[in-house]
Amino acid sequence: MSLSIQLKSIINFYIKLENITGLLISAGKSLGRIGGSDVETVSIEREYKCENKEREYKCENKQITVKVPYIPGPSIKGRMRSLLEVALGLKLYSSDKKIWSHTLSMSSFKNFTERISEDEFLKELISTDLDRVFGYGAFQLNDIKNTQLLQSLLTVLTPTSFLVEDFFPDDKVVCSIYNVVCSIYKENAMVTFDDFLEDKNENRIDRITSTADPRTISRVKPGVTFTGKFSLLIYDKSMNKIVDYVELIKKGMGLLENTYLGASGSRGYGRVKFKEIVVKVYNPKTMKEEEVDKYENVEKIDSNKISEAVKKLSVQ
Repeated sequence: MSLSIQLKSIINFYIKLENITGLLISAGKSLGRIGGSDVETVSIEREYKCENKEREYKCENKQITVKVPYIPGPSIKGRMRSLLEVALGLKLYSSDKKIWSHTLSMSSFKNFTERISEDEFLKELISTDLDRVFGYGAFQLNDIKNTQLLQSLLTVLTPTSFLVEDFFPDDKVVCSIYNVVCSIYKENAMVTFDDFLEDKNENRIDRITSTADPRTISRVKPGVTFTGKFSLLIYDKSMNKIVDYVELIKKGMGLLENTYLGASGSRGYGRVKFKEIVVKVYNPKTMKEEEVDKYENVEKIDSNKISEAVKKLSVQ
């Protein structure tokens, strides 16, 4: 049985994502800020180079370090995966018959009395694209006794194919804030974390005691554009699955747009929109990247065109 595998191509999706409503990827309770909110969004320091070509505000071109909110890659990938698992109606499994999820292992219970058989385990892995794209749970090949099904699995088995980077506020968003601040403060212009945030006052009522629990949530205000990248690794074993994989990612993006990202989605938080998607194909052999197309929204992504471009470039 051959265990060889070759990376044939990488499909890169360069994406702009805008939050339509307030967005909260929680960093937990605020620490050390007098008068600060009870819950704050995750943040990080980033460098931005702002150019003032028109010199409208007489501000110098400047490399600035700004504390900004960001969207962690795992938040996007995990949310897309969980939505797809439900949308595709995948089976639930459990290791202890208490917590049930779509995570499959050779020792999983498939119901309250039976464990999954080896054959069922292998057939599920062979037939499910989602695990090949988003990642398998760990298992030992040498524990498998059914060599015929194992051979079938090895014809499709690949490492995790879908990579998601962290998304950060777009340069234009940060520099537009910088220019506005420049118009007010001139040479002392600074962009701060608070420029991206809004405070939302909430109140929870205990249904048993009717006790109020007021709190202040600091979340990313609507209209902030984030930029980041998705990458889909195409191996020799998945060359005939490119359309299926791209359609799976496209479906996940659509589900994300139609539900929410981050915390408190049932309260209206986290509505997002993918505004611009530029698709490029990287050839590991030539170490060159070529643009395939630009799409203004998720619905217009052409999986067939992307597949044709990958196959064409992979033979160069």
